[in-house]
Amino acid sequence: MERKNWLQTIKDWLWAGQTDKVIQACQAYTQHALAADAAQRAVTYFSNNAHRMKYAEYRAKGYWIGSGTVESACKQIATARLKIAGARWTLSGANATAKARAAWLSDGDGFSSLGSLPLAT
Repeated sequence: MERKNWLQTIKDWLWAGQTDKVIQACQAYTQHALAADAAQRAVTYFSNNAHRMKYAEYRAKGYWIGSGTVESACKQIATARLKIAGARWTLSGANATAKARAAWLSDGDGFSSLGSLPLAT
């Protein structure tokens, strides 16, 4: 039960955007024989990504912080569009089309610079 409570506390701190507390809590386990490696990896991860974990701030601005919408969009675009009846795609053709669409939908002058984008192989 102690582990479950600790994890819930960590989740609550992350939700509140208190990554400094999460890092301190993980640092407390870096000297523990069984948890040292995992704790150090967690400290490194949270330290390196703290600027991305301002969840309370992001929610206050109305941003979505979950990945479900992005994952669904990827499925719709990458799966549904590439598998339409009669479609014949090569990897380079799919990459070029995805880059062209991204450039077209991007703000600014992205479409005019499309020719300079390298194709993934």
